[in-house]
Amino acid sequence: MFSMFKVKPKTTAEQKLEEIKNILFPPFKKQTEKDVTFLIDYSVDSNLQAAVNDLDEGHNDEIVQGTINKVVDRLVEVRKILKAYGEFDTDAKYIIVDDLPTEKEEIEVGPERRH
Repeated sequence: MFSMFKVKPKTTAEQKLEEIKNILFPPFKKQTEKDVTFLIDYSVDSNLQAAVNDLDEGHNDEIVQGTINKVVDRLVEVRKILKAYGEFDTDAKYIIVDDLPTEKEEIEVGPERRH
């Protein structure tokens, strides 16, 4: 009679997605100090943006470096879950780490800027 109300078990993919979501975007934490209630955002994008803002303002201290390192640790954890590793070419002598270009960055450089 109540079989239609059974909760379906999550698939492995759904479990991994939930785990990744919790690593990258955990729920806000509610905190109260001195009669003021606020939320703490632990998401990786907010943490990186806060670190960039601090660096832009000239603050490169242990707190900023710690924030960046913690975000990197969380991203490494997600990479392990996804098994997202690049394939190595045995002919390559080294790996260059770079950011993906955006449409704005894909502009032609004049001869005076080429090296």
